[in-house]
Amino acid sequence: MKSGLGFDDSGENECDVCSTDFTDDEGGITEYFGILPVAFCPDCLSSMCDMVSQLMGWGEEEDE
Repeated sequence: MKSGLGFDDSGENECDVCSTDFTDDEGGITEYFGILPVAFCPDCLSSMCDMVSQLMGWGEEEDE
């Protein structure tokens, strides 16, 4: 869980996108975006990774 500009050691987190509670054992991520602490549940993290892959064009075949 976020506490000020950091995280505590409880292992319980709340997603900054969907507000779902999740634990460290479920997956997801708690890190820093620059100096801001962020927490993403496994579903939102997976969705964001997929969005970046699509925007970057990773996995698409190039026309030759």
